[in-house]
Amino acid sequence: MNTDHPHIIEWFVLGASTIMLIYHTILYLQQKDKYILLYANYLLSLVVYLIFRRYTNYDTFENTTFSFAWIADHPLILYMLFSYVLFISSVLEINNNAPVIKFAVFGFYFSTALLFLIHLFKICFTDETAMTRTYFLVTKLTLLFFAFVGLFGALKIRKTTFVRIIISGGLVYAFFSLLTIFSIFTVKPIFGLKEYDLYFTGCLLDILLFSTALGYRSHLINQEKIDTQHLLMLESEKNKALLQQQHNILQKENQRKQSLNAMNKQLQDEVGASLSSIHVFADLAVKVLESNPKKSKEYLQRIALSGQTIMDDIGDIIWMANMMEDDIHHAFLTRIKNYSHEILMPRQVALDFQIAPQYYEVTLQEEFLKSALKTIKKGMKEAVSDPSISKMIIDITIKDGQPHVGLLTT
Repeated sequence: MNTDHPHIIEWFVLGASTIMLIYHTILYLQQKDKYILLYANYLLSLVVYLIFRRYTNYDTFENTTFSFAWIADHPLILYMLFSYVLFISSVLEINNNAPVIKFAVFGFYFSTALLFLIHLFKICFTDETAMTRTYFLVTKLTLLFFAFVGLFGALKIRKTTFVRIIISGGLVYAFFSLLTIFSIFTVKPIFGLKEYDLYFTGCLLDILLFSTALGYRSHLINQEKIDTQHLLMLESEKNKALLQQQHNILQKENQRKQSLNAMNKQLQDEVGASLSSIHVFADLAVKVLESNPKKSKEYLQRIALSGQTIMDDIGDIIWMANMMEDDIHHAFLTRIKNYSHEILMPRQVALDFQIAPQYYEVTLQEEFLKSALKTIKKGMKEAVSDPSISKMIIDITIKDGQPHVGLLTT
């Protein structure tokens, strides 16, 4: 390697990798993403190795003295490569239907461990102080073999955009590593760059691709969070609507129970009062049956009328208790028509309606229904008693937001 080279590329890559290390460390603290942690670990190994090279100015192939730099140089390289593969293997999910990737990754790990043991052996039992270029060629080509096998195998089975960008970065890294190996072995520049300058150029391009991939993945995660929050909001709105609907159902059920209780009370009052009246007239009819048959007949007619009245009133009470609130306007008109069938039709008196358009928009209160039905029944009975009446008109108007019923006859 040319020792008077200014190492501009190494300084540039050191600055870029340090900035990216700080950024991804902060990003990991925010997101707790495993991929970001592993990538930050690789960036740390790269920064440490670059600082080591600039601090010691150690030459891997020309060193002549036994030193700390000789001991640390190769382990730092192996740790950097191990960190890189650890990150990529995690992204490629080697345990998920990927035997080729798994073979390549474990082959790489095994080779890295073996090279580390060989380096320890050299430190402890030999007088070597530098690495030969032939040894560098053989060992690094072995690691690159596993790298290319794993990356090309992953390219066939992993289709997502994020993983494809990571694979592209890995191929760029491996390609520049290959150029570095041949430049170091032949001691010749390639593309105007020599030895480790090629490798660190590949590291820089790889950092750009990996950072792009992780940024893309963060975007997808954030978008997924936004979509999830949107779905949760929609579900919350649906739940609110369901709760409101359930509340309305319970409220209607409660109103229905109250109506049934009111109906029971009204039935008891009506039946009690009518039975008392019938009982009184029955006693009177029995007492005057022999002395005044005409008066007795009048009492019996009153009993019959009371019976008919109680039947009508009970029918109205039950109808109001069972009437559906949503259909109350139509139900009211239907109830009137039923009266006309019982009272008017046998006497051939026609029935017609004059209904204001606002009728279906106002609320029909219980008191209005009771009084209106009572008025209408009374008017129908009076109409059939007059032979000159052939038609009855029920006029429903709205005044000041309140319904009013009028009766017309012709």
